[in-house]
Amino acid sequence: MPAVRDDEWTVAESHTLAEMEEQGVSAKWLEKKWLDVADDMALIPENNVRIVEENGSVRIEVSMYLMECMRGF
Repeated sequence: MPAVRDDEWTVAESHTLAEMEEQGVSAKWLEKKWLDVADDMALIPENNVRIVEENGSVRIEVSMYLMECMRGF
């Protein structure tokens, strides 16, 4: 699969670090969850999931390909 372009990503989840701490969830745990989803959809996980930490929040971004698979397209 070719590399995902910068405009082919969408936010799958977004949480503040405070929310995550309260729930006992780490950024790595969220990332692993979405890597597993990509793997289940027969996509290369590392090419279809990325994590962005900035300004006290964590965003899990997934490729449009992964999002389309989840939506049944």
